[in-house]
Amino acid sequence: MTILTNPLYRPLFEILRSARNGIVYGGKLRFSHALVINLLYKSGPLLPRLRSVIEATKDHAEVLAAFAIIYKLAVNVLKSDAFLGPKNLSLCKFVAGCFGSWIVYSGHFNLFHGGITHQITLYCFSRVMLALGKILLDKYLACAQPTFMNYQGDSIQYRDLNNHQQKKLKNMIYNKLWKYFAILTWGLVMFIYDYQPQYLQSSLRHSMTYIYDVEMDTWNTWKEFLGI
Repeated sequence: MTILTNPLYRPLFEILRSARNGIVYGGKLRFSHALVINLLYKSGPLLPRLRSVIEATKDHAEVLAAFAIIYKLAVNVLKSDAFLGPKNLSLCKFVAGCFGSWIVYSGHFNLFHGGITHQITLYCFSRVMLALGKILLDKYLACAQPTFMNYQGDSIQYRDLNNHQQKKLKNMIYNKLWKYFAILTWGLVMFIYDYQPQYLQSSLRHSMTYIYDVEMDTWNTWKEFLGI
């Protein structure tokens, strides 16, 4: 048994694994975006533009890695709390998300690139609001069974609509949901991802799975751990 496979150190390596995945994901995402923007929409010498691409990539990777470390560490601490504990894992993740966002995304400590933290937060917030809107709408439609008017002017209850009509009705309402907020975004997104992840947009859900769901990852060597 090595230090990598020792269960005693597993929580620590899960935190480091999340940070590593945050660096990889943030680096790939920002590098391609910044490269296209600099090459297509900016002018001037090539070398300074490439430097700005590298700098933006580094800043984005730092933000995702820092939040992953703080979030995973906070979850581990909160799970051991007598009041919260493993029975309230969703609440633990909500509190951990808020705490990590306070340090990384809120700008309170001014430790990370403000433009990138604002951009990521607004990106996630829009999807959180859409997810919350979908959850509330589904709960309302299932419980209240409201009445609607069809194209012929006849009243019809929600339960009597066919699947296509129900989906079309929901999409009409979903498309109108778009709000803004700050610190609670990451608390909510972590809570929803644990509670009902299917309501989150697929690309966000997949990125979160890659960065944060490392409990099932296995590694026996440092190359496997680092993904080299």
